[in-house]
Amino acid sequence: MKKLNVALIGYGRSGCDIHGAFLKSADNDICNVVAVVENDPARAEAAKKDFGCDTYRSYTELLGRRDIDFVVNASYSDLHYPVTKDLLAHGFKVLCEKPLCKTPEMVQDLIDTAKAGNTEFTIFHQYRYNDYYIKMKELLDAGTIGQVKLVRNWQNGFNRRYDWQTLIYRDAGSMRNNAAHYIEEVMCLAGTDEMPKVDSHLAIWNAVGDAEDYVFVVLSYPNGVRYELEVNPSDAFGADEPLFRIYGTRGTMQVYSDHIRLKYFLDSECPQPVLEHRSIHHEDGSPAYCDNHIRWHEETVKLEADAWNAFGKCTNRFYHDWYDHLVKGAELFMKPEHVKVEIAIMCEVERQNPLVQKFTKPDYVI
Repeated sequence: MKKLNVALIGYGRSGCDIHGAFLKSADNDICNVVAVVENDPARAEAAKKDFGCDTYRSYTELLGRRDIDFVVNASYSDLHYPVTKDLLAHGFKVLCEKPLCKTPEMVQDLIDTAKAGNTEFTIFHQYRYNDYYIKMKELLDAGTIGQVKLVRNWQNGFNRRYDWQTLIYRDAGSMRNNAAHYIEEVMCLAGTDEMPKVDSHLAIWNAVGDAEDYVFVVLSYPNGVRYELEVNPSDAFGADEPLFRIYGTRGTMQVYSDHIRLKYFLDSECPQPVLEHRSIHHEDGSPAYCDNHIRWHEETVKLEADAWNAFGKCTNRFYHDWYDHLVKGAELFMKPEHVKVEIAIMCEVERQNPLVQKFTKPDYVI
C-alpha cells in the first residue's frame, strides 16, 4: 500500500493526543510523518522522538518542500483559517482541525483558494464515525421508534476550564470546541444542508476566560423535528446521562457511547386508537382514562466502543477515508460546503448572544 507523507502543524492536545496518537499507532498503515511544526522545544523534541522526522518552529518552513502529500493543521483555532489559506495558496492539500474558521465567508474563501490552486482540503469532524452514531442512524432510518419528533443531545459534565479554549481571541468557547461536533451530527440527522431556524443561549458559568462554557441551541428544520443541544459545565451527574435521547411516534431511544436502549411498539400489535368525542367509561359506567394497551418491546444494543472512541477508532476511520479519497478517488467524507452551513449556524448563535471580549493575546504568547 502506498503511504502518504504528512506534515503536522501543532503537537499539543490535538496534534499529539489525537492525530499523533493515530499516526504512531499500529492502525496507521497509510501515512509517514515527515515533519512536525511546533514552537515549544519540549513538544518538538517529543515529536522528533515519536516520528524521527524534521521539526520546524514555523509552518512557513514547509512551503518549499515538495515531498508532502498533505498537511494536518492542528494549530490554535484562530490560526486555522490563515494557515490553511496560505497552505492552499502554495498548493498543499490540508486536513484542518475544527473549527475551520469564524464565518461562512471565510469558508468560501478557502474553497475558492483551493480551487484556484488546484488543490483541496477537509475538516476534522470525526464524530460521525462513532459506533453509537452509525448504529443510531441505522435504527432511525429503519423507523424503529417511528417518526422522530424531538432529538436531545447533551455533552455535560462539571468543568472549570482556565486554558486558551476559554478565550474569544482564540476563536474558542464551548460551542466551537465541543458543540460543533454535535451540530454537525444533527445536520446529518436532519438530512439537509439548509440553514435551520436557530434559537440559542450562551453564557459563562464556570470558565475563567471570556468565551462561553454553557451552550444551549435549538435547531428547527422544515421536517418538523426539533433538535436541542446542550453543553453544561455544571452537571456533576453528566456522565450518567445519554449522549442523545430521541423521541418518536412509536417509542424512545437513549444513546450512550457503549450501548443504545430502545423502548418501542409495533403498529401491527397496537392499532391506532379511534377518536371518541364522548366521555370515556368502563363497562360498569365508571369514568375511565385513555388506555392504549401498548405492548412494549425493549432492547439494549451493545457497542464495542473504547473509552477514547472519538479520538481512537474515529480518527482511524477518518484518516482511512481521507486516504481513500486522495489515493483511490473515493467521495470526500467531510465537504467544506457542508461545514460552511455549520459555521453559519454558529455565527447565528453568536449573533443572538454577543459576548464581550475582555482579553487580548499577551506579548509572551506566540
